[in-house]
Order: sequence, then structure tokens, then C-alpha cells
Amino acid sequence: MNKQQTKTWRPSMASRMVIAGVALATVGGTSVVRADDTAPPGRSIGYAFYAIEWGITQTKDTKEECPQGVAEQLGPREQYKIQFPEDGTKRKFVDTQMLREADTWFPKAEKDQFQFRQAAGKTAFGLDLDGKVKPTDFTSPEGKPGVDNQLFRVIGCIYNYRVGGSLQNFDQIYQKKMGINRLIIELTDVDSLVNDDDVTLTTYRGRDPLVTDATGNSFQPGGTQRIDTRWGKDFIHSSKGKIVNGVLMTQPMDFNNPHEVAYQDAAYDWMRDARFEVKLTPDGAQGVIGGYADIEAFHRSRNRTWSTHHLSYGQQSSGSVYRELLKAADGFPDPKTGQNTAISAAYTVKLVQVRILRPQKEIADMNAKPATKQFADSSTAK
Repeated sequence: MNKQQTKTWRPSMASRMVIAGVALATVGGTSVVRADDTAPPGRSIGYAFYAIEWGITQTKDTKEECPQGVAEQLGPREQYKIQFPEDGTKRKFVDTQMLREADTWFPKAEKDQFQFRQAAGKTAFGLDLDGKVKPTDFTSPEGKPGVDNQLFRVIGCIYNYRVGGSLQNFDQIYQKKMGINRLIIELTDVDSLVNDDDVTLTTYRGRDPLVTDATGNSFQPGGTQRIDTRWGKDFIHSSKGKIVNGVLMTQPMDFNNPHEVAYQDAAYDWMRDARFEVKLTPDGAQGVIGGYADIEAFHRSRNRTWSTHHLSYGQQSSGSVYRELLKAADGFPDPKTGQNTAISAAYTVKLVQVRILRPQKEIADMNAKPATKQFADSSTAK
């Protein structure tokens, strides 16, 4: 940890206005800081996610990552026509539509009867999760070798996850608009946003909208977020980390990403051994989160929030994707079967600085127990 004496912090006029507006409502919150080696007020700072996407390499002509093309991927409609051709054969509803729906929710781990086009190429977003450089690994866009992101191989050529895809588009809309999807992080014990060898990162679910400009498209720093400690315990996790040249790097931790669309059933994606590598500024953060995506959580999350009808728009067949996930899985083997239950993956993320408001009970107990430890102790381990 940086032991040097902190410099005097002189807030800008905008920062003073933000502080004045919320100072009476909270204790020990965060605020905008200068982009230098100065510690933030209270040695803590919060950020809220406004974009979180699975790390998918995308070139304009798709030839590098999808040499066989994207449009040729077989979605539910295309598979149905192959499986049940209009050849005059009379078939029962239970043997056609119901059979397909059963495979969507309860897919069998067997060889798929349909061709599946995996992504290729040498470049992918992500981190080196195992400290090895293997033939199946990628190189990051910055040139770092050993990137583990097998999820990209599975979903990289599915239109739903690419720019313009239905699911990718609506996921981002609901990530920004729906409060149930509000995810925030707090950095504590921060002596510098440039270099600090001992900080703590804690994730929470927030309860408030994001602050935007008049267009509604640009997210503004300095907004407030109340922490959801009642229904959001599953999203509270902590990890140690360090800041090197402005980049936050953390140790492995659980990371749950709340996921709901169109006010339907809620779900979440569970990333195990997740590690942050994000560039920090006083106003926001941007980078990647690498870890192992739990396959069952990934599968259920898509089915609970999107119908087969909607998945068809983006050529995503749940049964086929599930079987490909099992084939490419490379982490957390089941102790009984030996089958890997998670797959290396990465998120690309963007965050905006927020001021965190704590429940009154925690404010009263702050002197007795650090907030991050209090919340981490109450979280539900996954």
C-alpha cells in the first residue's frame, strides 16, 4: 500500500455541487477524484456498470473469427426444418414442438445431430487464467499470450452475441434501464488510483437509476447508488487487488451478474474465479473480467429470460449451445463424473463513477466493523 502522505484534494465546481447535494444523506461515501496520485476522499470510490458484454472478437468481414460465416449458423427454425421436413409425413405435436422444447430446457449431453460452427482466429478478449500458454489459448488485442476464453469459441459465431444481434442489443438496453440489473463495485483502502499494492474490491447490486445527460445516452459520474443488502446478498463478493499504472487487477472471486429482460423472470450469470483487469479514472473504468462461466447458470439464464422465439432471431439453439459448452468446458470438474462444469470466458465492461449510499444500520455499525467485511460475511457463497 502507498504509505506516502496524501495530497490536498481540491474538488472542481461540479464535484462540490455533487458533494453538497448528497453529503447530508450518507457517511463514508465516495466522490469524484483528480486523475493523479491522490487518494479519493475516505480512501474509497464506487463505480456502476453501464455495459457488460461477453468478450467476442468481431471483425468487419467476420473472416478471421468466423471463416465459415455467421449467417450459416443453424438456429432453432433452421434445425426444426431439417429435423421435421415438410415431406408429407404426419407427426404428433408431442414428437415435434414438444420434443424441441424439452431439448431447450433439458438438453441431453450427447452428440449433436446438427452442424455447429465454432469461432476461430487467434485473438480474443480475456485473461490468462491458468498461468499457461496452451495451443487452445488466444492472444489478447493488446498482444498478451495465454488468454483463456473458450466461451468465445462457442458463441463467437452466433449472431445473437454479435453487434446487431437481438439478444446483444436488448441485453445492453435492459442492463442500463432496469434497476434489477444494477451492478456496482466499491474500491476501499485506496491510497492512489495510479499505483497501490493493496486495495479491496467488493461487488454489490445497486438500487438506483444511472445518471445520464439530456440525450440519455451519456452516463455521468457523481450519481448515487443505494446498496441492496436485503435481496442482493448473492451479488456481494470481495477480493483483494492492486493498482498498477492505473490498472486494477484483482485476485479470483465469485462474480454474479444479474440478468433480467422485459420484466420477466430474473436470472443471473455466475462467473467463478473471476478476476478484474480494468483501467481506472476518477470518472469511470473500462476493461475486462476473466473467469470461468458456470455452464448451468449460463444455460438457464438465457432460457429464463428469452423465449425460443426470441432466441431464433439470433440463430441460437439452446440445446446445441449447451452441448458445445460441455465439449469446450475447461474448468471446475465435477468430483463424481469428472465432467468440467465451467468454461473459461471474459466480459468486456464499462463503468461510471458513483457515490455509494449505505443503509442506516451499517452507518451506525461502521466503527465496530469495516463495511466490506460486514457485507462479505453476510453474502451467500455460490
